[in-house]
Amino acid sequence: MGKTIRPMRLKPVYKDTIWANDHLSTIRGLDDHQMGIARELCAYKGSENEIADGEYAGRKISDAIQEHHFEMLGSDPNNQLLRVAYMDSKDTLSIQVHPNEKQAKAVGDYEKSESWYILEAEPDASIVAGIDCSDRKEICRAAKEGDLEKYLIRHPVKSGDFVLIPAGLVHANGAGMLVVEIGSFGGITYRLYDFGRGRELNLDQAAEVMNPELRTEVTHHPLKKCVSSHIETGVDCNLFHVDIADISSEMTIEPQGYYYELICVHGSCLAESDGEAHRLNYTDTLFVPASAAEVKITGNCRILVAHYKA
Repeated sequence: MGKTIRPMRLKPVYKDTIWANDHLSTIRGLDDHQMGIARELCAYKGSENEIADGEYAGRKISDAIQEHHFEMLGSDPNNQLLRVAYMDSKDTLSIQVHPNEKQAKAVGDYEKSESWYILEAEPDASIVAGIDCSDRKEICRAAKEGDLEKYLIRHPVKSGDFVLIPAGLVHANGAGMLVVEIGSFGGITYRLYDFGRGRELNLDQAAEVMNPELRTEVTHHPLKKCVSSHIETGVDCNLFHVDIADISSEMTIEPQGYYYELICVHGSCLAESDGEAHRLNYTDTLFVPASAAEVKITGNCRILVAHYKA
């Protein structure tokens, strides 16, 4: 590998939404209280993050990847990043579905599979993940006539829960929660149902890409007093893997030969690499290029460690 590129922060890309809450804007001291989405790491066209610090500060992350692909991404042949975004919802998002790799490639895009880690959730919070009807025509009829909700499969969720949302699964993030979404490269969303809010639906496309037989499960990772640092699997699929690292004092991550992403979801810590340190507070994210040296994390925190599976 050529030059060493140190870990770096990226500037979030914020998006106002009709379903936004104000938890994340309050945490970050933002004036915008309609901000429902914060894209933390993304190299997708039109949504690229700008690098916030280091020798590439002020440049788009996609430009740095083009210029130093191997040092940034290792042997990964893609020019995209595993995407990280926060969703801060007061109301339920639209019922939607994403295409798989074959379906997305036919329209010039990538598969969009994703996962949700629940940071905060109101007592009655739930997500939609799956649909209890195998007849696509009936699903579309119910969506048009406003009675799709009887078929939706809901899962109650609480802080520390994790769920994989594979392409083809009918789903929606629920009301009253702050979620970090980690997922693959694609940018296509087909809206199936919107609870009468009047936004455009994509029924034909949704019917084509959905798999009504798909199901998923929520796994539970409650926060406990951490007496010794340890790692466990959060989610794993064919495109990406996310570990949950609970750190009591310190943990060192050796060079992996591929890039990875650190997301602080509880507490705070210091991430040090090659003589440079980054303070990570609750909801902060750090991109670690493939060529980076080891990263030493000190503090009392929970960190998600995510990487793409090339």
